[in-house]
Amino acid sequence: MSPAFDLNPTAIDVKARIVTTNIDLDEGTCAVDLLESAAEFFGLSLKQARATIRKVADVIRTWAGVAQEVGSKRAEIARMASAFEHDDLRAALPL
Repeated sequence: MSPAFDLNPTAIDVKARIVTTNIDLDEGTCAVDLLESAAEFFGLSLKQARATIRKVADVIRTWAGVAQEVGSKRAEIARMASAFEHDDLRAALPL
């Protein structure tokens, strides 16, 4: 239920983040509500899906510090920021 292996930066002027590995059979937009609606397809209850989404969000929120610790350059971190820092991360953290 995580596009964690499909993280790509998005141009700032692009509204929807699209993943190449669709979340459900028809949709590639990366969004928390789509993850929740697809939970049953993965054999998860909504509660289980939300717990998984929250776990992933907890890890993702530290991405920039980890990138810096492993030696990523400031420009590389800035280029990838839109793949990690977005409204869906903020929506997933309180789940």
